[in-house]
Amino acid sequence: MMKRLVILIAIISLKNAKVLSFSEINLNSSWRIENSNGTIRLTNISLPSGIYSALEEARVIKSIYDFKNDLSTKWVARENWTYLLNIPCTKQQHDYDHVILSLHGVDTFSLVYLNDELLGETNNMFVRYRYDVTTLLRKECPSEVRLRIEIRSAVAEAAALSARYQQLKVVPECPPEVYHGECHMNLIRKMQASFSWDWGLAAPSMGLWKPVRLEYYNSAKLSDVTFALTEVGDYWHIRLGVYLETGTLSKPVEGTLSFSILGLTGLAEQTITVEEDSAENGELLVENTLKVPKQSVERWWPNGHGLQKLYELRVQWEDEILTSPQKPTEKIIRIGFRSIELVQDKTNDGLTFYFMVNNVPIFMKGSNWITSSILPEKSYDEDYVKYLLTSAKSTHMNMLRVWGGGVYESDLFYQLADELGILIWHDLMFACSMYPANEEFLNNVATEVRQNVKRIQYHPSVALWATNNENEVALRQNWYGTQINQEAYIEEYKQLYVNVIQAEILKIDKWRTVLISSPSNGDLSVAQNNIADNPQDPRYGDVHYYNYEDDGWDPNIYSGGRFISEYGYQSFPAFSSWPTVSLTPEELTDLINHRQHSPLGNDPILLMIEKNLPLPLIDSPDYLRNIIYLSQVSQAMIVKTETEVYRSKRIEQGTMGALYWQLNDVWIAPSWSSIEYGGKYKILHYWMKKIFTENHIVASINRNKWMDLYLIRDALGVDEQWTIRMYLHSWSSFQPVHEVLFDSIMVPENTVVKIDSFNIHSYLSRFNANPADHLVQFELLSQNGTKLSENFLLLDKIKNASQSPRPSIKISIVAMKCSVITNKATYSIKVDVTSPAIFLYMELAPKSDSLKQCHFSNNGFLQFTPSVSVQLECADLGCKSNLHASDINVMAVNQM
Repeated sequence: MMKRLVILIAIISLKNAKVLSFSEINLNSSWRIENSNGTIRLTNISLPSGIYSALEEARVIKSIYDFKNDLSTKWVARENWTYLLNIPCTKQQHDYDHVILSLHGVDTFSLVYLNDELLGETNNMFVRYRYDVTTLLRKECPSEVRLRIEIRSAVAEAAALSARYQQLKVVPECPPEVYHGECHMNLIRKMQASFSWDWGLAAPSMGLWKPVRLEYYNSAKLSDVTFALTEVGDYWHIRLGVYLETGTLSKPVEGTLSFSILGLTGLAEQTITVEEDSAENGELLVENTLKVPKQSVERWWPNGHGLQKLYELRVQWEDEILTSPQKPTEKIIRIGFRSIELVQDKTNDGLTFYFMVNNVPIFMKGSNWITSSILPEKSYDEDYVKYLLTSAKSTHMNMLRVWGGGVYESDLFYQLADELGILIWHDLMFACSMYPANEEFLNNVATEVRQNVKRIQYHPSVALWATNNENEVALRQNWYGTQINQEAYIEEYKQLYVNVIQAEILKIDKWRTVLISSPSNGDLSVAQNNIADNPQDPRYGDVHYYNYEDDGWDPNIYSGGRFISEYGYQSFPAFSSWPTVSLTPEELTDLINHRQHSPLGNDPILLMIEKNLPLPLIDSPDYLRNIIYLSQVSQAMIVKTETEVYRSKRIEQGTMGALYWQLNDVWIAPSWSSIEYGGKYKILHYWMKKIFTENHIVASINRNKWMDLYLIRDALGVDEQWTIRMYLHSWSSFQPVHEVLFDSIMVPENTVVKIDSFNIHSYLSRFNANPADHLVQFELLSQNGTKLSENFLLLDKIKNASQSPRPSIKISIVAMKCSVITNKATYSIKVDVTSPAIFLYMELAPKSDSLKQCHFSNNGFLQFTPSVSVQLECADLGCKSNLHASDINVMAVNQM
């Protein structure tokens, strides 16, 4: 009663001004950091923060990305670090019933103190921790109030935990030695890749990688809103889950929730009364259903199939604590009206596995997303995340798989995916390991899953959940020596992924498919007690396919599958991306080998080059530059070949998805990525724009040595008539040897059409044409003559060519324009050659980091005309940039 009187007096004194029912203060600046013995003290730290970043900015260490500094900085992860902050005392601490200290991301193990009183302990970097500090702040203010977060070494904590698992080892205990990594990552709830991976360095950071806030409210605050759609006749039924928080304890909740969709006046507007008690943890779920006529909204479509129309749904909460006017608190989420279903129907030999969006079966084209930075505090960088996602959209991708060894991504990531039309296949953060199944670990994971699924769930881009990456196949195929105690490991596997993770997801999101693993056999895995006999069976579910023994340039080695969610091949980052100025060739070779974390080393890369391309002289001063370039050509050819096989097998094998491994990188190192760390495109990424184009022609030589032709049409609409122009070219002439026309081919919407096989060897013999000295090029034309796409087919290995003259290549910058608004410079470049150039590649000399985000409109291409024009666009280079033709290095396979 006294509390209500105090608040009433405060309201009267404000002369009926509206009172906020929720407020918050960001505590994201003026932090201090100390190590355990006080020998290192850092000041003026801003959040998000991690200890590696903070030490580098203070020049205590050099960048972990330089040379072999991933080794020289290992001591950082073995220290304990304390974050300190003086909290300001404000009037708000007395104006509200609840003052909650909210830690959105602590990496990872810490004790949290306010002055000298222990608030609690953290042990999961993916969990938001809340502490009620109302009484403490009122008691301590106006004296100094200090927040102290003592963070312990995750490396030491993981090692200590390992001693507790003597009966059934949690394997693998350590990564392969070539990773230069840390052990027992699978025992702790931290970014798994931070202890090292086959494409990444070990950087087990500590810090506050997300905001810290003080939240002020009376009865309750809006936390999360979940959203699901069903189609009922002429209406969309919107099922909403509104999560309210009442501090950290159960409390009576009285108030009103109001719902509206902005721009749809009079539609889907509702107000409901809430009179309930929250749960023991202070959380209350309120559910409600809205109805929207279908004719009043537009559907949301994936990239390439329609618009990404989004609507703002507003939820408002108003406390019923006083009769005087208040300003309601609100949460606005952007929603998309779309249906999505993973279809697994019986076939003659297995099950289908494809996504039906808005009742349309859609072939998924895309890649795999790893964390954008190995340092979690930098993984949410808005500009870089936007850059990477936009780069994915530009290559016609409509799906990315968020891989399970990184982090649950930022709100911005999912917002951008919504806007760009990129569907998200979402792993939970478990990868390539067995994991504990004791009560403490399972409870910790349950909290993690609840919090992150609630936060992410409403986004229309999220297509499905998979509880882990590769753990089913690892268990069944004995990757880590689990066969001896397989039944025990299987039981723990099901406890974690089925009984906890899947169950927690389904409590929140009943409307999406939850796969127990990736790869898996989907419904067959479920039928086989959630552990399939062969999780890589191509007749079911999704497949991860890697082949380092056969010739990756040969399309006949790819057997396909229903959905290939991982495949790819390694290459080296561009020559200019390495510290070539400061290192000798021998030192650079040593650095490349140090950063090659694959247990197979560089041998697979070099083997594919040797099988297909002319080898550069090993004693040449340009050997490293040449072998790096050839590695990117080989990677692009392998992924092109494999992707086009998968796209062409939609009808013959029911293949409905191709997500190559991997889109991005976390440092400059040999890897499977198409975009280097920092943003520079490899040849592969330039090629993906053509490989994934919606209307495409694919040609291959089959096992009978005949040529197969496929026309691919992803677009929707009426039947179209297409024409193929096929040119036989020699490597030595701009003029084609012969032309063949395939005319008036009827192509329906959203399908693949196979043309009759073509006897290519009989055709070549007509012109006495040696396959090694010739190739075939294709143009795909619409009925009105518009070029839809182009492609090429190699008839033999390029290394066998005997008539491929060395071209002279000249680069000229003929024009430049600059936008002051976007700070982008665009150059028009002319490329002149004296004879055909094989996979002509342009690379900017390393002038600055900004050049990493300079892109050519075309690169790594076959040039069969004396002159071509290419655009170069540089983000953030500015209008004062001074790029010259001499700053562009150029290479071709037949020029080396």
